[in-house]
Amino acid sequence: MSAHALGIMVSADALHAVLLERTDEETSVQFRWSSGSSDARGGDLPFEEPGDMTPDVEEESDDVTIQFGDDGGGGSDDMFMGSEFDDIDGGSEALGGDEGGEAWNFQVELDNLLDECAERGYEDPEIAFCSSTSQIDDVELRLPPDETDAEEAEETEHGLPLPASRSTLLDMLEEQYEGEADGERVGFVPMHRTGDGYQRVLALIARPGGPVLSTLDSMQDQTLSRSPQTRLLDAEVSLYLGLARSVLQLPPGTPEKTIFVRSGTDDTLVLFIEGNTLRQSEHLPELTAEDSAETICSRVLLLQDEYGMGQVQHLMLVAEEDEEVLASAFKSYFSTAELHVLRSHLPGGDDTDAEAYVGATGAALRLLDDAAFAPHFQPVNLLAKEYVPSRLRLPVGWPVPAMLTLLAIATLGFVWLYFVNASTISEKRTALRALEQKVNQVDQEALQRRIDSMKAMTTEYAAANKTIGGLLQGSNKWSSGLATVTGQMNDLRGLTINQWSPQSGTEVTILGRSNDRSKVVELAQRLDGRILGLTFTETRDVSLYDFELTVPLDTTKPEAVEYWREQRGEQLAAGTEAVDVGPDAPALDSSTTTGPSTTAQARRDTLDASSVWTVVVASVLESAAAEETARRFRERLDGGGHPVQVRHSPENGRYRVGIGRFVSVQNALAMLQDMSGTLPEGAWLLKMTGEDADPASAGAAASTSSDQPDAERSV
Repeated sequence: MSAHALGIMVSADALHAVLLERTDEETSVQFRWSSGSSDARGGDLPFEEPGDMTPDVEEESDDVTIQFGDDGGGGSDDMFMGSEFDDIDGGSEALGGDEGGEAWNFQVELDNLLDECAERGYEDPEIAFCSSTSQIDDVELRLPPDETDAEEAEETEHGLPLPASRSTLLDMLEEQYEGEADGERVGFVPMHRTGDGYQRVLALIARPGGPVLSTLDSMQDQTLSRSPQTRLLDAEVSLYLGLARSVLQLPPGTPEKTIFVRSGTDDTLVLFIEGNTLRQSEHLPELTAEDSAETICSRVLLLQDEYGMGQVQHLMLVAEEDEEVLASAFKSYFSTAELHVLRSHLPGGDDTDAEAYVGATGAALRLLDDAAFAPHFQPVNLLAKEYVPSRLRLPVGWPVPAMLTLLAIATLGFVWLYFVNASTISEKRTALRALEQKVNQVDQEALQRRIDSMKAMTTEYAAANKTIGGLLQGSNKWSSGLATVTGQMNDLRGLTINQWSPQSGTEVTILGRSNDRSKVVELAQRLDGRILGLTFTETRDVSLYDFELTVPLDTTKPEAVEYWREQRGEQLAAGTEAVDVGPDAPALDSSTTTGPSTTAQARRDTLDASSVWTVVVASVLESAAAEETARRFRERLDGGGHPVQVRHSPENGRYRVGIGRFVSVQNALAMLQDMSGTLPEGAWLLKMTGEDADPASAGAAASTSSDQPDAERSV
C-alpha cells in the first residue's frame, strides 16, 4: 500500500512544494519544486559546484554578482534591472507582496507544478497548503475561570484540549477581534493557563481572500478545468508546533520547556512550548535571516525573560541561511539546552537548504497520516468547505457531467414517453378491433328498427312533456310571483331584494334597496303593491333608499288546468279508469267535482257497481318476464286462495300479472290491505271487462284511450 501527497508552502511571492510518498517501509521525498528557484525545478544544472566549471576558466570574484530570478524565494527588490521595469504591471505589487494589495494568484505556477507531478506519474495528488505567518492573524483569547472546568484537563500528545466549545470560542473572537473572520477559516490552539488562572487559546484567523483562495476561486471559475484536490490549509504556528512535538516525543504532562525558532528571509517566528502545549507565540517581521546570529539570539533571550520561561531543556531551529552559524550561536547562548535542527528529522531533510521546504514537508505529512507525525498535529484547517472538492473525481470540469446528466435524463424521459405512447396505441387498437368485430356481428336491419323505435318514443315523450308543461304553466303562485317581481326589477334597474316574506296565501312582503326613490314608486305601480316604508341612507356619498313593499300574488289558474281537472273528476266519478291505491296513489281533488257525488262515499258506491276487479302487481312488455313474475308470486302466496294469472292487453301490448278476481272493489281493497307486506307497494286495482272467461284477452275497461305505457305500474 502506498500513498502520496503534495505539500505547498505559500509565501508572499513564491511557492515551495514537496511531494511525499509513503509506503509500508518509509516515507520518502519524490521531488521538490519552487517557483523562484531554478535548482528546485530541474536539479541538474551544468555547474552545481565551483569545481565543475569549464577548465581554464577562472572563478570570478565575489565583487560582482549577476542573478537571474529571485534569490531563493525572497523579495523581488533585487531583480536584475528592476528599476527599469518597476512600472510594468505595478512592479512588486503585482506579486501580492505588499499588504493591502490584490492577492497573488499563482494559478500558472500551480498548473506547472501539477503538470510536473503528472509527468512523474503522480496524477492529481492531494494538496495541503501552508500559509506564512504574515498572511495569518492571531488573537489570544482568555477564558475566565468560571467558564472553564474546575480542574485543568490532562495533557495529551497534542497538548491540552480546548477549554470550551468551538461556538463559544467563535463568540469570544467576535468580541475581541476587530477584523472580519469567517467561522470556517479559524483555527484554535490551546495554551497554558496564566498565573491568575485564566485559560488561554490562540485563535489563528485566515485573512479574507489571500493567495490560496484567490487561486482556487479562479480555477473553479474555469468551467473546462478541474480544481485541484485541496484538502488542507494550515498555518505555520500550528504546523511547526506539531512537528516539534513529533521530534521531541515528550510524554504528556512533562515540565520540560522548548524554544522553537524559524528564521526566514522575510521574518522570524518564535514558539515557546511547555511540555506539549504552546505557551507563547511571537512573530518578528523586523528580524530576518540577514541579521546576525547574535542579534537573533539576543532577541530570543529577551523574549525568554519577558515570558518567564526559565531554564529551557530543548532548542529547535529552522533557518534558511547560515543555519550552522546560527545553530552554533544558539548553542553558546543556551549551553544547557539540547539543540535540534528540525530539517534533519524530516523525510529528505538533509538534502535541502531552504527553510520553506520544511513547512511544505510538514503540510504533506499531515495528509499522509504517518503514525510518527499524525498524532502530534493540532486539528487546524483554515480552508473553507466550498474549496474542498468531492472525493468523487472526474477527468473533466463540473459542466460536462452536468450536461451529460441532463442529456441522460432527457433521453430516458423520451424513451419512457415513447413506450407509454406505444402501449396506449396498442390498447386503443385492441379496443377498436373488438368494437369492429361487434359491429360486424350486429344485424343492420334490427339495429335500424331499434333506432326508429327510440326516435318514435322520444318524439312521443317530448310531445307529452310539452302538453304537461302547458297545462301546469302558472300553477305555482310563489314561483310565478317571484318571477314577476324580479322581471319588473330587472326592467327598472337599480333595485335589489334583501328579503321575500309571504304574508298570506295571496300576497308577500318585499324588503329591498334602491338608488332612486322614483323607481320604488314605479315598481309599486307596476306590481299593484303598497309601499309600507321608505328610509333614506347615505353610504360613501351615495344615496340609497331602503323600502318595504307589499305585492299581491296572482292565484288564478289557466283555463286549460281547470278544464283538465274537470274532465279528470268526471272520469273518476264514472269509475271508467283504474284506481291506484297505496302510498303513491293520488288523492281526490274536491275542486274537480261538480256536486255531492264527488265525496268518498259516492266514489265507493260507484266502485261497488262494478262487477269484476283484480290486483295488478306487474305490467311488462314480454310474456316470458310476466310468466316468471307470476311464478314468483304463486310461490310467495303458496296457494292462498287467490289465483295468479297473466292477462294480455291488446291496446298497448303489455302483459299484466293479476292476483285474484273480486266482484266488488271493497273486497279487492280489503285483500290489498291485508297483504300489504306481501304485495309490492306499487300494486293497483284494475276493473276487468265481461270477457273474463278468457283472461288472456282481458283488458282495462276504464281506459279513456289506448292503455299508455307510462300509466302502468311494474315491479
